[in-house]
Amino acid sequence: MNATASFGMVIGLMVGLVIAAILLKFANKDHKFKTQYDERQEAIKGLGYKYSFYTLAFLEALLAILEIGGITFAIERYLVHFIVLLIGFTVLCVHSIWNGVYWGLNNNRKRYTAIIVLAVALNLIPVIAAIVNGSLSREGFNSLPLLNVIVLVWMAVIGICALAKKCFATKGNEED
Repeated sequence: MNATASFGMVIGLMVGLVIAAILLKFANKDHKFKTQYDERQEAIKGLGYKYSFYTLAFLEALLAILEIGGITFAIERYLVHFIVLLIGFTVLCVHSIWNGVYWGLNNNRKRYTAIIVLAVALNLIPVIAAIVNGSLSREGFNSLPLLNVIVLVWMAVIGICALAKKCFATKGNEED
């Protein structure tokens, strides 16, 4: 990745964070930026953060060992580290979903769902553009739109997990 692409990515991330902050404020019922959790949720989320941290630490240590050994992957190194981050985030999200603490007390689930759908659409745009102009197939595993594909897969995993939890919760309620 060249310096211009890196600079563009940093600017894009900064703009994205500002937009995310505004959307999060809008998405909460009380229009506060911070999501509120009760004591039980905080304790469970703490465990999720712990598991996420240990997952990240283990995978980054593994990557360091592989790099020392001269073992490389078929994709760019920044993508490998980004995948490791997303795996750590997945541990936190899945743990939170399965333990019923993914949503805070002041979250408006419909607004958050709309934001997630918007995020999926925004990640689809560069992927579709890369497919149309042929850069994704030409550059393959070294293309920047692959990052968007990875994020889309990550979002799909989280979405499938949330839907599975909802289905299991619904079945559990029917059995009662």
